[in-house]
Amino acid sequence: MLHRPGQKFSRVDMVVEQVMDRRVGDRIFFRYSLQVVNIHKPQHHFEVRDAGSPLILETERGTFKVNWSSVRFDWAPDSQKFFMTLEILKGTWRTLFVDLDKGSHLDVTADLESGLNDKADFHDWGCEPPRFEVVTWTKPTLAFLKLTSLCGKNKDKENNKQFFLADSVLFDTLKAKVVTQCMDCKDEKSLKVFEKYYQKSIPTPTPTPEETPTTP
Repeated sequence: MLHRPGQKFSRVDMVVEQVMDRRVGDRIFFRYSLQVVNIHKPQHHFEVRDAGSPLILETERGTFKVNWSSVRFDWAPDSQKFFMTLEILKGTWRTLFVDLDKGSHLDVTADLESGLNDKADFHDWGCEPPRFEVVTWTKPTLAFLKLTSLCGKNKDKENNKQFFLADSVLFDTLKAKVVTQCMDCKDEKSLKVFEKYYQKSIPTPTPTPEETPTTP
């Protein structure tokens, strides 16, 4: 069992566990689980039950180490929600949104990439899988993520000239989905767009009878 050094939070701990799976002749095969646990509420946890390469690197002696460059955690201010970006194959990444309090997780990769992929498909561009980063949490439940992909203008041929395509998206953790985006926007413009969304999303309070104006 391995705890990640320097990654123990006030309420959350991360643990990698090695378990013997089977024996074939003299060789032992192991499986690995990656757990993110609420220290004060152990029932609130998230687990990758069968983690493997490139995240887990085994040695011939049966020991292992974790390639922490193959996984990234971006935490919400409450330390109970996070995005986990995991390299499932060399160069292939998936992003999960996890809510420890609800005990739920969702693969949001396709949702995050949707706008960027739609633009690339419209122009018939060839683009690499995008890289993700959480720029900031604009509100406790709203995350500003940026996707950047290297593209060429011809999907089916080798491109001598390449360019970057970027998409800024706002992810609502209560709705567990992307709610608005800003294609090829600088961060300052994206923040203004996202603030407008937030203001529009605030429900208008229903006036009480005492507050409702009456005609004399």
